[in-house]
Amino acid sequence: MSRRRTGAALALAGAAIAATAPTALGASRTLTVEGWSARTMAFSGNRLIWTEAATVRVDPARIPGSPAGAQRFDYYRAEALRAPLNRASTRFTGEPDTPVSVRTSIAAMGPGSLSPAGGGAFVMAPDSRRFAPPVIACCSVDDTESVLESDGRPSAPITVAAAAGTPGSVRWLQLVAGGSPVLKTAPADGSAAPSAHPAAGPTAAGLVALSRDAVGWVDPAAPTIFRLQPDAGVQTSLALPGVALRVWGSPRLFAVAVRAGARVALLRIDQAAAPGAVRVWSGARLPRVALGGGAVAVADGRRVLAARRGTLRTVAAPRRTVDAVGVDGRRIAWIERATRRGARVGVVRLGPVR
Repeated sequence: MSRRRTGAALALAGAAIAATAPTALGASRTLTVEGWSARTMAFSGNRLIWTEAATVRVDPARIPGSPAGAQRFDYYRAEALRAPLNRASTRFTGEPDTPVSVRTSIAAMGPGSLSPAGGGAFVMAPDSRRFAPPVIACCSVDDTESVLESDGRPSAPITVAAAAGTPGSVRWLQLVAGGSPVLKTAPADGSAAPSAHPAAGPTAAGLVALSRDAVGWVDPAAPTIFRLQPDAGVQTSLALPGVALRVWGSPRLFAVAVRAGARVALLRIDQAAAPGAVRVWSGARLPRVALGGGAVAVADGRRVLAARRGTLRTVAAPRRTVDAVGVDGRRIAWIERATRRGARVGVVRLGPVR
């Protein structure tokens, strides 16, 4: 367990490489950020947060002062960016900062889990198929990040879901070889060691998600059954209309994407009700999905859809591909692919959920 000043890079085993964070230029209604990186988005208070992961290719020949004969190499980054919003969440009021930066030479990472904790705070856990990335809470009252889990052993359990728990706590689920998944809980400031106990049943990355006080998952051996286990309550099961492809979670709400014939359907599952699934969207492929504030949002190619209940409705129809979407009740954000002077950029936009 360790704590670092916000904005410092967290170097994992086998990696301690300094590099600049991607630049971003602010605008009143949009932001422009570098690259077409894989991203996950969420609102936290008056901040829009997104995590992104990418491979960085370094060519010493292009860097003045590099040693003669130095070879090109790759390293991998996963970062969180945080942009301030006005009170109505209709405009950006400044440029984003980069409060967390994880860099390693071990293997590539994905953006993984991102869970808002209110007031600009959040929990992030990058994902990887080859090693166990850290679980990080950011940022406490004195503007620090807390690394709650960081295990560089090849046999380390893999975190497959992470979320903000009860106020001031963080929870994450790990897959343990040969055993039941383990749910860990710790103070967000890292002031105490995490507690751990078996949770859920057999599952896999992408088929399990956390809310503030429940675990929702699908067993790959029973791919048409969704199971919901509240922290205090009885486990329930729900028959799905197809094979589960992906599970998402947020406070009081889960969503499951299933294969429905040749198409994909998205089901909304409200935790407070006796488990029942409502089909809210269908399309030709697995979309980008976000949950927050009781709303569900989807980015499907060049369409952005959302609703606080029932079938999703079109919020925007950009001319360019949408890479990420985030939602919180009546507010929504998305990132569109674009090019500026031949360089790949993402354009971050805000909108209402009506």
